[in-house]
Amino acid sequence: MEIYEALRYFRKKINFTQKEILPDVDPSVYSRLESGKQEIKVNDLKRILNSLSLLPEEVFTIAPLNEDQQKFHILFSNCAEDLRGENRKEELINYYLELSNKNKDLRELSNYFAIKSYFAQLWDEVDEVSEDELNDIFTMVVNKDYYQHYDYIIIRNAMRILEKEKADILIEKIFLTKKNKSQAKVMDDAFYYILLNATTTRIYEKEYTSARKYIHLAKMQDKERKNFNYRIHLKYLENLLDYITIGDYQYMQRIQEYIHLLKDIGDTVVADQISTDVKLVLADTAAYTDKKDFPVIFVKHT
Repeated sequence: MEIYEALRYFRKKINFTQKEILPDVDPSVYSRLESGKQEIKVNDLKRILNSLSLLPEEVFTIAPLNEDQQKFHILFSNCAEDLRGENRKEELINYYLELSNKNKDLRELSNYFAIKSYFAQLWDEVDEVSEDELNDIFTMVVNKDYYQHYDYIIIRNAMRILEKEKADILIEKIFLTKKNKSQAKVMDDAFYYILLNATTTRIYEKEYTSARKYIHLAKMQDKERKNFNYRIHLKYLENLLDYITIGDYQYMQRIQEYIHLLKDIGDTVVADQISTDVKLVLADTAAYTDKKDFPVIFVKHT
C-alpha cells in the first residue's frame, strides 16, 4: 500500500471528510494528494497526521517506506527458523548470489554480510566471510564519521569474528566517543546488539575481563528500558559469565529460567540455540580456534 492509499484508508475509518483534514486547502487539491496524482510534501504529511491524530508508525506500518527490506527480513527470519524449507532457502540463496555479483549499496552490503555471517555455518551454498571482506568492512566502518542503521547491523555481525583489538576500537568509537554517543540516541535498537555479540565472543575466547567490561558498558545503554529483548539477553550473558567466574549454581538456574521463558513464548529457535551455546561454553571451547566456528545466536533485527 502506498502512503496516499494509507491516508485515504485512515481518513475513511476515522470518518473525516477531505475538507476537515486540511481546512485551508481546496478539497480538490487534497483529493489529488489522496489519489496519488500530486506528490505529498513532508510538511503536508505532518499536518495530515496531526489532523487525524495518527502516529507516523501507524501509517508506515501499512505503507512501509522500506518494503524491500521488510521482505528480506521476513525471508531471512523464515529461513533461520526453518532451515529445511527448501523453497525459501532457494529464494534467499538466489538473492545472496545476486548480491555476490554486483556493486552493493550499504543496505545490500548489510544483507549480504548478514547472510554470510549466519548461514555459512549451516548451508554449503553460502561462503564464509573472507579475511579480505572482513578487513574491507572494518576499514569502511572505522573511518566513518556518521553511522547509519545498516552500519550498526554490519558492525553487530562483524563483532562475532573481529579480532579483539579491532572490536575494542569500534566499541570505543561508537559507545564512548561523545559525538557518536549522542548520535546513537536517535538510532533504533540495532546498535545495542553490537555489545551483546562482542560479549559472547569474548566469553567463548575466555576473555572474561573484557566480557565483563562489555557487559558493564551494555548496562549503560537503553536507559529508558524500551528494549526488553536486549535487556533480557544481556542478563542471560551476565548470568553465564557469573556462573563461569563465580561458580554459584543460582546463575545457571536463572539461565534455565530464561530458556524456559523463550520456549513458553514460542521462541524455540533462540531457546535451542542458547541451550547449545551454554553447553559449548561450559565444555572445552579450545577446539574453537577459528572465530567463524563460534555458534551464532539468531537476532530478529536485520
